[in-house]
Amino acid sequence: MRRPCPCPCPCPCPCPEHGHGHRPRRRSAGAPGHSPGPGHAPGHGHGHGHGHGHGHGHAPGHGHGHGHGHGPGHGHGPSPSPRPKHRPTRNLPYALLALLALLALASPAAALDAADQRALVAAERALDELRVEEAERAASALLARHARDPDVLRLAGLVRFHRGDYARAVGRLEASLAARPPAGDDDRAFLLELFRSTREATEGFVSTRSDDGRFIVLHGPGRDATLVPYALEAMRRADDALADELGVRVPGPIRLEIFPSARELARVSTLTEEAIERTGTIALCKWDKLMVTSPRALLRGYPWMDTIAHEHVHLVLSRASRDKAPVWLQEGVAKFLERRWREPTARPHLGPAMDALLRRAAREDRLIPFERIHPSIALLPSQEDAALAFAQVATFIARFYADHGKVGLQTAVARIADGADAQSALAEVAGVRFDALERRWRESLRERPPAADAPHLLPRRLRPAGADDTSDASDARISAEARRHLRLGDLLWARRRHAAAAVEYGRAHAKAPDDPIVASRLARAALEAGEAQLAHDALAPLAERYPDHAPTHALLGRARRLLGDEAGAREAAAHAIRLNPFDPMPHCDLALVAENEVARRLEADQCRQLGGDP
Repeated sequence: MRRPCPCPCPCPCPCPEHGHGHRPRRRSAGAPGHSPGPGHAPGHGHGHGHGHGHGHGHAPGHGHGHGHGHGPGHGHGPSPSPRPKHRPTRNLPYALLALLALLALASPAAALDAADQRALVAAERALDELRVEEAERAASALLARHARDPDVLRLAGLVRFHRGDYARAVGRLEASLAARPPAGDDDRAFLLELFRSTREATEGFVSTRSDDGRFIVLHGPGRDATLVPYALEAMRRADDALADELGVRVPGPIRLEIFPSARELARVSTLTEEAIERTGTIALCKWDKLMVTSPRALLRGYPWMDTIAHEHVHLVLSRASRDKAPVWLQEGVAKFLERRWREPTARPHLGPAMDALLRRAAREDRLIPFERIHPSIALLPSQEDAALAFAQVATFIARFYADHGKVGLQTAVARIADGADAQSALAEVAGVRFDALERRWRESLRERPPAADAPHLLPRRLRPAGADDTSDASDARISAEARRHLRLGDLLWARRRHAAAAVEYGRAHAKAPDDPIVASRLARAALEAGEAQLAHDALAPLAERYPDHAPTHALLGRARRLLGDEAGAREAAAHAIRLNPFDPMPHCDLALVAENEVARRLEADQCRQLGGDP
């Protein structure tokens, strides 16, 4: 069977799962004369698979560092990689296949006439292009006339999957396979496996709708309920901002699914756990929905709210372009606009480490060719490569936007939707050849040298079992002597000797003043010892240098509050929640200094639920 694209994002954005690539058309195995239709592999939306199999995912380097744009990045689901020809039966016992064949022979479905064959092909194409509402209407009409046709049932199952109706999607695919067992280049057994995995993974999920019904957040019962009010805020504000920037508002409801672990995200997507770990891809936009990993699955969290916005960009851009935009353009626009939901203007957000990485690569002729980003950032070799790829495409789009504005970007996307090649569409708007656009962008990267004292990229780490507050010590880039003091400080901290721990952390900090892990350890101990100024002085120089290190911002918010800087405390605490909302400290601080009573009550509730003391 043809297994759809292995990529994740998607928003990215990590789109990993931002892969944009055209997938071979599905050969219909229906009645003679059945026209082949565009194959719909799992994965529309971001991480789509249709004629394109892609997914947008979030890997390191998104404005966050993340993939993505967060540390690692957002990813765009790759298109299908080579697949074995005869794999569709791997999970279907031979006895069941024989039974299905007998059932199919005993009650054959009436063949589709020429008009319905054309309608089926048109509906499949509509779904490939994420015209989901049009495909849904066509599928309902076809199903009413051909309730046992295997290709109609397959289409109906895919539509239900795009709508989040996983139980019915499974039922349609099972009926399709019963009507005609899989053979040859048939993707239905893979689709059924995916549909079942998704149904099982989301069984028991809690669903929360926004007051207007436009947004739906689904998550497992328990701690991830903490994320809901913040996720709805990000989705609502991104919806308005992207309608302005891209000129398109996606029909609702817009669904966000939050998965508790990288393993569960891999289970419901075409990503693998290995790809997630390697590139830091922890979110994707695929099948007309947003999917993210809970920040509690990562050691230090990640820019999860910006990641939701990143994947939202993928959704809107996929709809606007009829899912024809290549992965480099998808990721560039998503990275460029991922913080537009909370800022008045669009601009790229690379952070000092990503900016230096990009400028060094430009000066050393190590930029990644755009075509290498296909089919997905999630498939690049490392988090650093993912971060570089995101930085490249985001700054390319930023340069185009600076010259031609949102109208120019909207015009190019509309031409892509009409069938133009992305490079040609951008070049036509700019009035120059695409290689001239690319040359101008490359030259602009060399105008300013990389900062000599640029910080290093902090890797995005999945949280191992049994992890505690000292589990990130290995990520500190410090000398052996500084590490010895850090280790001693951790031992003293574990024995609740906070003042003594502060002394050892201070010694480590003196030898590694630019390391956020060391500085946050010192600040934590200093706060326990009542030395808020010491904590502030250790952290303040690092807040902008390491925008994705959650402990730095949470502890800085506490220090500022204790020093009487309420505005600074609000800013740092809100930043910390956008990285790791499961730390009670920023919620407890906002319970005291938030600007209005409604916000103070919300944060006080979150503080208590997370075990804090407002």
